[in-house]
Amino acid sequence: MGREAPEQRRPPPHLRPPPPHLLPPLKRPTSLKVIMPINNNTDTQFYDNTWLGDNLFTVCDYPEPGCSMACNAGSTWETLDDKTRCFARHVKRKLKDTQFFIKLDDDALVDKRYVMGLIEKYKDFKEPVYISDFILNLDRSNPNMNGSYYGNGKFYMFNRKLVDCIDTEIMYTGHRNEDAFFGAMVYNGCGPNVLKVSEDDSKIWHRTYQNKNKHIDLSVISNHPFRITDP
Repeated sequence: MGREAPEQRRPPPHLRPPPPHLLPPLKRPTSLKVIMPINNNTDTQFYDNTWLGDNLFTVCDYPEPGCSMACNAGSTWETLDDKTRCFARHVKRKLKDTQFFIKLDDDALVDKRYVMGLIEKYKDFKEPVYISDFILNLDRSNPNMNGSYYGNGKFYMFNRKLVDCIDTEIMYTGHRNEDAFFGAMVYNGCGPNVLKVSEDDSKIWHRTYQNKNKHIDLSVISNHPFRITDP
């Protein structure tokens, strides 16, 4: 006769793995658009399969399937300021029912619960709200940019009140960083009554996502090989 299998005993409590940590379901974000300038290297399928998918507003170079809007300019760092003016005009004029916006780079991710918390906190705020990691712009060649603050381009979030007051028609010399240009639109149009909120960088992943058993390169292909140079 064969030997009986030993009795299976549960390990003591201190050696047992913890139970799954079930998070409460989240409501789908309402009145939110995630603006993402893209080009031929951008994997929109990846973002469509994340929580961002239903809220994604893609800004392409030319009209094509899957684009929310097109701004006809080649995607290099020298033309991204033009693309920013283009989508800012569209958002200001057309997306009047959207209450919150995120501008997100195509090599970045942001935590859903973090965004939902910001929406809940600022949904009834009466003044313009601008959320990012801010940089002081010292551009002495352009007085309407000099002294303004702009958000780090990987992520910035803002409310409809800010969209309503930005000045999309400001003029300046030379090509400029697209995020500095956005900050200048805020600076010239909205004045000092803007609530600038520092982002929580631990909730935003840029170029690399790494957590537990995941390690994802979000920028394996460089999108913009050219750098801005002043004329």
